[in-house]
Amino acid sequence: MQETHMKILRKIVSFVAYDVVSLDNNGWDELSECILSFAETEPFKAFHVFIELQRVYWRFIERFMDRIGDEAEKVLSKEGSDVGEWSLGLVTLVKLGIQILDSGVEEWRVDLVKFLMTVVVDSVRVLVKKKGREQFVIQGLENLERFLLRDKVLYRYSKDQCNFVSTFMYKIRQVSTKIMEVAKKIHRLVNRSKNQDFDHFCFEQLNGLSLLDIVKVFVLPGTEEKGKEMAIRRLNLLLSLDHSSEKSEYHVSFLRYLQPLLVSSLSKDGISESMFRIVGEVVYHDSYEMMNVQEETWFGLRDYIVSKSKTEFQRAVYIFCCLTMPLNEEEFVIPVMESLLPEISSRLNPPPSKVLVDNSEWVLAFTGAFCAIIHLIEVESQAESVKEIAYKMIDSVRELVERGMEVGLVRRAFRDVESIVKKDLEWFGASEYKFIKGLLWRLYEIKDMKMESRIVLWRINVRIERGVTALFKELLESVLDWLNQWVKI
Repeated sequence: MQETHMKILRKIVSFVAYDVVSLDNNGWDELSECILSFAETEPFKAFHVFIELQRVYWRFIERFMDRIGDEAEKVLSKEGSDVGEWSLGLVTLVKLGIQILDSGVEEWRVDLVKFLMTVVVDSVRVLVKKKGREQFVIQGLENLERFLLRDKVLYRYSKDQCNFVSTFMYKIRQVSTKIMEVAKKIHRLVNRSKNQDFDHFCFEQLNGLSLLDIVKVFVLPGTEEKGKEMAIRRLNLLLSLDHSSEKSEYHVSFLRYLQPLLVSSLSKDGISESMFRIVGEVVYHDSYEMMNVQEETWFGLRDYIVSKSKTEFQRAVYIFCCLTMPLNEEEFVIPVMESLLPEISSRLNPPPSKVLVDNSEWVLAFTGAFCAIIHLIEVESQAESVKEIAYKMIDSVRELVERGMEVGLVRRAFRDVESIVKKDLEWFGASEYKFIKGLLWRLYEIKDMKMESRIVLWRINVRIERGVTALFKELLESVLDWLNQWVKI
């Protein structure tokens, strides 16, 4: 069984085990026997199933803990183990210690945990000090960190369980400077600091505030960046949960009040990328209600995109791509496109290989071009511009595929387009359907494109077929002249 399939299976087992173990007093001894059987024949399967489990009763874990511990120890000491195997063995032993301590802290349990700790500490020291495999160990510890980040939240580690992990980190901290950095991160992860307590307090306070009061926290001078981010995340959550078809006059007035504050935040110097993206999500919720439902053009947002098209292209096009809804063509789309479309076109030129690491601009240009066409597709005055940009999208992808730059650029752009299509589907009609079908057709025909990229195109096609009403599904009359079928000349 492939590792990805095993990870899916262990998730399913965990969900079922939660119900059976937590809600049924008789437990699930058959699963315990299964883990023991795996530990004896296919230990890695046993590891995968075990580490995903929530808190279990002692009889459940006692049956297999010696065998699974022995097998994990073998993996940690085995010559030639790859980092995935080693980190899985590491996670298994740490999780075993956590499970043992969940049932109490009697002396014999503590002795068991101390033995497990000795095994993992010795493995780290040998790999780094004697075999010079520091980076190998760092990767394994980072995998452990990712596991603990989720596991600690889901199963609410006790003080003793957190101390167990911290003691392990303490014992390996002196192995090397880089190991110490990772150890400190994991220690902070499992031990809530005063700052984390304050964050929790702030979050609880935000839960009781109105929308207007949350915005005041966000814009209040002197509010720390962390507090601002918590406030805007809370606002975004509340707006995303409000799906009522009829908004009160107060709610509509609030969204009008919010608009200039959002534009000001987008324009602020030094705004972090994460904060910018969250504000972008709030912009979507505000725009959907005001420009789509209330049919009020948001001129401030339009002017922001126009003004930033050249100087901050990536942010301008990102916000434009957030507007997954019908927009007023004359008052919003066309003025924006007069500034943004030329910038999109120039940045669709395939980047040189040397800038492959920084590929965001081309990806945003591609997704921006897609969104631009969707909004301009029925504007007769823009027909030639639309055709030009559509062909440029295809030619650019073809060149990148030929140059072997597909993975870092093309596939990422395809996935972003897939996400946009998912959000836009509810208002697509015949023109949008025919354009996307034709675009997918042309892209799929590109020679030497990797199967992984074709699969993304296939997923987009499936989503289109399922999401667009049959009334609008009109077959293309030819393959070669597909653009002229949806653009009026």
